[in-house]
Amino acid sequence: MPATSLPIVAPAARLQGIRHPVSLLVWHDLVPADKLVWFDTTEQEFDAQLGHLSKAGARPISLDALHRYLTTGGPKPPPGAVVLCFDDNTRGIFEYVFPRLQRRGWPFAVSVHTKYVGVTTGKVHCTWEELRAMSMGGGQIVSQTHTHPPDLRTLSDAALAREMLLSRQILAGELMGQPPAYLTYPSGKWDRRVALAAATAGYRLALTEDQGSAETSPHLLGIHRYSTHRRWTEGLAAVARSARG
Repeated sequence: MPATSLPIVAPAARLQGIRHPVSLLVWHDLVPADKLVWFDTTEQEFDAQLGHLSKAGARPISLDALHRYLTTGGPKPPPGAVVLCFDDNTRGIFEYVFPRLQRRGWPFAVSVHTKYVGVTTGKVHCTWEELRAMSMGGGQIVSQTHTHPPDLRTLSDAALAREMLLSRQILAGELMGQPPAYLTYPSGKWDRRVALAAATAGYRLALTEDQGSAETSPHLLGIHRYSTHRRWTEGLAAVARSARG
C-alpha cells in the first residue's frame, strides 16, 4: 500500500539539536591529484579537511546511530557529531577514503547505484568485493537507486518504484541479507512524491543535499547534508559550533 505520510524527526531530537546539532557532510570521488570533474576531491584537499574536522572537534557517528537518535530522541550523539557520506560508489572511495578513515576508526557511509557496481562509466566504480570490504571495515552501504536517474522527480510512479525496489533487492542479495533501510537521492533531487515512494519501498531514512543540521530536516525521508564541494565552510563551521555547544 502506498505511503501517505512521512516519518517525523522525534521532538526530543529537535530540542536536543539546538545546542549540539548533528551535521552530515557529503563528498563524491577522491583522486590523487588531477580532478576529472569539479566535484572531485584531491587527496591533499581531503587530508586537509580531515585535519580541520579533527581540530574542530568532529565526532563521526554511523547512520544507524543517527537513525535511532532521530527516531527516538536517544541515545543523544556527542557534541561535534557528524556523519561522513560518500556518493556514487567510485573507486577512489575504496582506494583513498577507506584506508584513511579506517586508520582513524571513523565510520562512514557509501551510496551505491547497483547497476554500475564494478562497471566503468566516466569513472571506475567499486566492485562487490570492495564494497564488502568497506562494509566490514566501518563503512555502511546505502542505496542510491539502481541506475542513478538524473532527476527522480521526472519518473513515472512505476519507474520510480522500480529504481528503489530493485536497488534494495540487489543490495540485500549481494551484501546485507536484508534490504537496506537508507537511501540517497541521486544529485539531491527529490520532492514529497519521491519521498513517499521511498517510504512505500521500505526506506526509513533518505539523504538530500539540502543544507542544515539533521534535526532541522523536514522528516526522516528528507535529511539535510552539507555538500563539501559547495558548502564546506558552512559544514565545518556547523561541526565546530556543535562541538563547542
